[in-house]
Amino acid sequence: MMHYRPTLAGLGILLVACDTPGTSGSENGISADTTTSKEAVAPSGPVIAPPGARVKVVVAPPAQAYPQASLAVDISPEPDKDEAKFNFTVSGFDLKQQTPDAPERGCANSPDGQHIHFILNNKPYLAKYDPSFSEKVDPGHNVLLAFLSRSYHESVKDPAAFVVKEFDMPGTSDIKGNTDQYANLFYSRPKGDYKKSDGDKVLLDFYLVNATLSPNGMRVRATIDGQSFLLTEWAPYFIEGLELGQHTVRLELVDQQGAVVPGPFNDSGERTFNLTQG
Repeated sequence: MMHYRPTLAGLGILLVACDTPGTSGSENGISADTTTSKEAVAPSGPVIAPPGARVKVVVAPPAQAYPQASLAVDISPEPDKDEAKFNFTVSGFDLKQQTPDAPERGCANSPDGQHIHFILNNKPYLAKYDPSFSEKVDPGHNVLLAFLSRSYHESVKDPAAFVVKEFDMPGTSDIKGNTDQYANLFYSRPKGDYKKSDGDKVLLDFYLVNATLSPNGMRVRATIDGQSFLLTEWAPYFIEGLELGQHTVRLELVDQQGAVVPGPFNDSGERTFNLTQG
């Protein structure tokens, strides 16, 4: 079993600390390389939009901070049940409580409060509101990313607020793992169904481990309904101007030439979500 935390320099900035445009995505002031130039960055800041974009992608405003938040986990595989027990330790952050600034965010919010985003092998996350539970896992090698999430599903990006663990079950799989050897992108939001009555913005959120974004280095390519936006800063974003119906999102960690950076999960594949009137 392997459990690691990247160094602060490698961490870059952990996503959902709702930063202001032009600042680091970290909630504790850790800065990343976000040097800008007129050639590299559009007037909208860290978002380079395609010509004729049908929607708008903007950096979300600052969110409730949790500088003392921390997360740890012990995993006990149960091979005879094809599952494992997960026992999380949470401090500086209250599960099941509403995030104080939720009413002002203008986006979907969980009525069950703050929680843990549990991402196993790059599958869509599970929202876990209790610190201890059993969950089905895959045969062979497994990679878990878990992070603390505000009630409106924005991740807390401080260095102690997430865990990555790799563990094995009987059998084989195509999961390569060795995430400590790569720059890593993990997809989080959008996911599932949204009601326009809950807000006219849809949160776009991802988690970076051992990766730093910059205008002239690694970037995230967010392809929304077939149109590609480049994101040069690790931050939470809002998608605005979506029409009702089904939509697609694909997130890729790419280099300056637009090639996907090597790593097990740096291409999320196409994800779908729905927007209804509600």
